[in-house]
Amino acid sequence: MKTIKLFSVFSLILITLVSCSSTRRVQLSLMRPADIHLDSRIERILLLDRTEPEKKALGIIEGILTGEAPYEDKAAVQQIISSIRNEVQVSPRFTVNSASGRIKGNSLGSAFPPQLPWSTINSLCRQYDAQVIVSVEIFDTDFIITQGKRRVKKTVGSGDKKREIEVDEYFAEGVGNVKIGIRLYDNINQTIVDEQFLNNTNTWQAAADSKAGAIAALISKSDATLELGRRVGRDYAYKIAPLPIQVARTYYRKSKKAPILEQGTRLAEVGQWSDAIETWKTGISQADEKRAGRLCYNIAVGYEVLGDLDLALEWAQKAYSQYGNKLGRNYVRILQDRKVSEARLKEQMK
Repeated sequence: MKTIKLFSVFSLILITLVSCSSTRRVQLSLMRPADIHLDSRIERILLLDRTEPEKKALGIIEGILTGEAPYEDKAAVQQIISSIRNEVQVSPRFTVNSASGRIKGNSLGSAFPPQLPWSTINSLCRQYDAQVIVSVEIFDTDFIITQGKRRVKKTVGSGDKKREIEVDEYFAEGVGNVKIGIRLYDNINQTIVDEQFLNNTNTWQAAADSKAGAIAALISKSDATLELGRRVGRDYAYKIAPLPIQVARTYYRKSKKAPILEQGTRLAEVGQWSDAIETWKTGISQADEKRAGRLCYNIAVGYEVLGDLDLALEWAQKAYSQYGNKLGRNYVRILQDRKVSEARLKEQMK
């Protein structure tokens, strides 16, 4: 069983400091709570492919109508499951496993099949040492290709003979879409925690000097479906598992009228955020309203970097309410949202 460690919303990892003319940007790693709440006792997830057609003839007919290669659907669903597994196993809360084989039940995208009996769910959970099952029960995909010709500018020649001419260019565009239906069976409480359709659409383009060349350069339907499957799987993983994400915060770099701002920034750039905060604090009483607001704002960012959201919120509020710093007003909202997320995360990580 995976050891579960309680992460603060800000498991703060300083990643990069990016400079621009008057600001710096610090990137932070934080844990994002899951969208779907699962019983705090749940630690082990099983992923299940339940998209095998009830009758093989139906699958063959569907393949003929949609132009799908043999086993294309199966490979795509396995890609979805692999994507969910790869993402969820990063979560400090869950361990995840995949059931071998497929179970009949695909409804060809129109509606969910009947729920699996709890006796079946219980048997699978015992077999794979799981507590919940994430079951892919609907899979539908399409890929539409359009072609055309356009005039484009092309540079020919070199040196003094270099010039631009217009030539015909042939292009092909493929629009892929995948729709899946997922059920989440909670075997501890014997309830359906989630039942929803997920969609993902993307457009690919290719160009060449001939129609055949443009089509040959375009992504294949099977590869497009696999890519869409990866995206859908990743998106669903974030719905059910607390996972790390990256966020960026901008803070003020320097000011000619408040040199103390840059002094604190130099400390922040080498990771000495506590010293940077104390440096910025010393400059507030001597600064005008605008610079005092910026100093307060930087202090708020510093406390967030150190993981103290309460003090970060206090100083962001001061930056706006006392000194009119507009970034402070927006930052207050961000920090308030983070505190709500932290509370949800702690509940999920019990």
